[in-house]
Amino acid sequence: MRAARGAPLARRRQPPTPSSSASGCVTGAVVSVVVQPLDVLRTRMQADAARGVGVGVRATAKGVFAAAGARGFWAGVGPTVARLSAGLAIQFLTIDTLRDWALERARERERQGNKRAAGAPALSAADAFLVGGGARALSSSCTSPITLVKTRMEFAGAGGVGGGGAAYRSTAHALATIARTDGVRGLFRGLGPTVAANAPFSALYYTFYSRLQARLAAAAPAAPGAAINFSAGALAAVAATVLTQPADMVRTHMQLGLAGVGAGGVRLGPVATLRAVVRARGASALLAGTGPRVVKRTLQTALVWTLYEELQPRVAGAVRRARGEVRG
Repeated sequence: MRAARGAPLARRRQPPTPSSSASGCVTGAVVSVVVQPLDVLRTRMQADAARGVGVGVRATAKGVFAAAGARGFWAGVGPTVARLSAGLAIQFLTIDTLRDWALERARERERQGNKRAAGAPALSAADAFLVGGGARALSSSCTSPITLVKTRMEFAGAGGVGGGGAAYRSTAHALATIARTDGVRGLFRGLGPTVAANAPFSALYYTFYSRLQARLAAAAPAAPGAAINFSAGALAAVAATVLTQPADMVRTHMQLGLAGVGAGGVRLGPVATLRAVVRARGASALLAGTGPRVVKRTLQTALVWTLYEELQPRVAGAVRRARGEVRG
């Protein structure tokens, strides 16, 4: 029988190595290009909702095509590749590190309790939640400036007016422009809701994914590991995406400068932005762009974990061979 390759909670893995970062980086670059059109639609729908324009996915797609042609669906793909590649490199290395630390704690508890486990210790649901959330909080914080540029370039490239993205020639030019005009602090605009949308998503996703992966592997022991990983990833992503959609809507508002200002011209924070959106557009506005985001997140996350689970052991093996740790 073939177990799901890379099952994260079922067995002890090798200590974290640079192969985790390399595998995550390559995976991110490939997947980001595939799902970029869905990100463009999500951003455009959320921005339109902020202005009181509520249109569906089909009408939004027609608007993007009319304004920018087919290229409009890949607006902002440069910073998307940079963000996802760097973010996944950080995220997977952190996941491997935190998971091994948590598993070692589980072993220590078993030793202190004089217990003998039937197999390798498994992470509890709470540990899985903290591992997934902690890793994504770190990666999304580190890549927040690129997320800001990505959001603005997507909106401008898809025919949106305002937001600042139209003036950017490249990701590097955008970062330099924002730092010059708004200061370093401006590069991290929307950091709070960015982390609030991403860390809980990954915490929920990793918890759901690890449980579903183990159950699917037990229910279908003859199934290919890639099929099990993809199925578990898709189901986990749908649930986690819907639960974190309001925070993502607030992030888009803040990064495009659509959140408005309060007394004294001070920009609204995440909580004030949330209240302003609900007050002006109703609670349903928080779900704008849910359709493309669910499809994008489901496809992206399932592909990311499937590719990573398949790629990481190969990259790790190549690294060990290069170091002369194994023969062949």
